[in-house]
Amino acid sequence: MSGMLASVGSLAEARIALRAGADIIDLKDPGRGALGALDLNTLAGIAEALNAEAPLSATIGDIGPDDPALYEKIRRIARTGVDIVKVGLFAEAPGPRFIRAINRAIEAGIRPVIVLFAEDYAGPAGLSELLRLNITGLMLDTKNKTGRGLTEIQDLAALGAFVRIAGRRGLLSGLAGSLRYSDIEPLAALLPDYLGFRGALCAAGNRLNPLDGNRVKKIREALTRFDMIDAEQTRAALHRSLRDLSRPLAQEAAPPPASMRASARKA
Repeated sequence: MSGMLASVGSLAEARIALRAGADIIDLKDPGRGALGALDLNTLAGIAEALNAEAPLSATIGDIGPDDPALYEKIRRIARTGVDIVKVGLFAEAPGPRFIRAINRAIEAGIRPVIVLFAEDYAGPAGLSELLRLNITGLMLDTKNKTGRGLTEIQDLAALGAFVRIAGRRGLLSGLAGSLRYSDIEPLAALLPDYLGFRGALCAAGNRLNPLDGNRVKKIREALTRFDMIDAEQTRAALHRSLRDLSRPLAQEAAPPPASMRASARKA
């Protein structure tokens, strides 16, 4: 039962993705690296305009794990009204400063998803420190968006183990990284909570081009065909999980914008 995460760089693209049936709208600037961040005003404007039409995630940028401003960047993104804050681990293992920043964010009521990169991922042993944290989820992506895709770097056995480990810990699991249409069936069979797409949704398959509504719809329809249960049940379950996991942020963080106060999405 895998949902569809669509990475978008603007409100116009977000609306295209929503009309085509994307389950999670992921806010990022594809021109600024693997996890390029949009500016805070843009994020807040999109969150306000969509007003809980779908769960929102947002990236904090390609930030090194020892960056002293890591926690502050996470906090600022969370305050824009998104549901999930995606934090990349740009290292083979989390160091003390990274762990402190994530713990501090969790203590502030923020629920981060940690993005690991297939180029660095060496298997379950590298997850042990992250699994001790009260994070919301784990995602496996690729750093080099012009190189090999996820399934060319990691085999299905490794990806399946990643998904199962996250599931046993009650974490959301996501797979992404230059995914192609042909990747959908084998990856959906692993039952991650969502598959993430950008390039496959864009004109000419180029992640720097605008979203193409027909391409988004084609990916959504493929995921629906390969769902192990009814598509509407899948989407409803995913949305409930995101709402439940992100609820502490609304209780503990600073007063949120109106979009965060909507009953369907309490970030």
